Order: sequence, then structure tokens, then C-alpha cells
Amino acid sequence: MGAFDDSADAELGAACNRLAAWVEPLPAGVVIDPASGLSESDLALILRHLYAMRGDGGVAPRAGRASVPLTARDA
Repeated sequence: MGAFDDSADAELGAACNRLAAWVEPLPAGVVIDPASGLSESDLALILRHLYAMRGDGGVAPRAGRASVPLTARDA
């Protein structure tokens, strides 16, 4: 996982670096929170997405289809 040192938001970048350091040694697919089903894979996916958008001020590119419904506020 890449370092977040060049993030537009230094505080978020530092937090992501700490989370990445915690996630990287976990075995692939291990469930972190049984109640929610949150897994190592989920956190790795989130970190990869954050890494990809680290220099643009935190605005993720819009996908062709949203994974959750858009609200009037989001549009």
C-alpha cells in the first residue's frame, strides 16, 4: 500500500498511514468486526480508493453507477 504523505489533507494522510500500517499485516480476508462483517479486504479497498484520490482534495471521481442511491444533496 502506498504512503499517504502527499495527501492534500495532511491530517487525513497521517491517519491513513496509521490505518495502512495496521491493515497490511492482517491475513487476507480476515473479519475485523463480526457484527458488521467488516473485513481486511474492506479496509484495503477503502485505503486504495483514498490513495487514488489523495491529491485532489478528497473528491472521488463519479462512477457510471453509484453503489448507493444519490440524494438531492449529492446531485
